[in-house]
Amino acid sequence: MGNPSCQILTVDDGRIGAAVDLLSRFFAEEGFSGSRSTIAANARRMIADPFHWIALAWANDTPVGIVTVTTMLYIEWGRLGEIGDLYVHPDMRGTGIGAALIEAAKERCRTLGCSAVSVTLTQEGDARHGLMRFYERFGFTPSGRSFATHLL
Repeated sequence: MGNPSCQILTVDDGRIGAAVDLLSRFFAEEGFSGSRSTIAANARRMIADPFHWIALAWANDTPVGIVTVTTMLYIEWGRLGEIGDLYVHPDMRGTGIGAALIEAAKERCRTLGCSAVSVTLTQEGDARHGLMRFYERFGFTPSGRSFATHLL
C-alpha cells in the first residue's frame, strides 16, 4: 500500500471516540478482555492524567493506528514508560505507521522524564505477529523479566 503520510495527534475529548473504536477493534481481534464501556472509561482516565498518553495516527483524515503510553515510578529506573497498546488497522500495516507511533511514544516518554520505555508482549501476540522481532527493529531488547498478575 506504500508509505502514506500520517499525522500523529494526541487523543483529547474530541478524538476519544476514534480512539475507543480502534482500541475496541484491537481487543476483539486479539481476544483481549475489555468491554467497549471499560475501554472508553479507562481511555478517558488516561487522557486526563498528565503521565499517560494516547495518540492516533491519521492518514487521509481517517484514524488508522493508535498507541497508548503509561508511566510508573521505579526505584531502579525512576520514571519508566510503557507502550501498553499499539494497533495499526490491518489494511495499513507495513506502511510505516507502526514505526511512526513507536517513535512518537518514545519521544513522549522522553518529554515525561522517563529513563526508558518498555513494551509488554504476550506469548500469543509474539507467536502470531512476530512482535519481538518487530520491536527489536526499534531498539527494544528482552529484559529477562516476567510479569505475574493478581486481579483485585
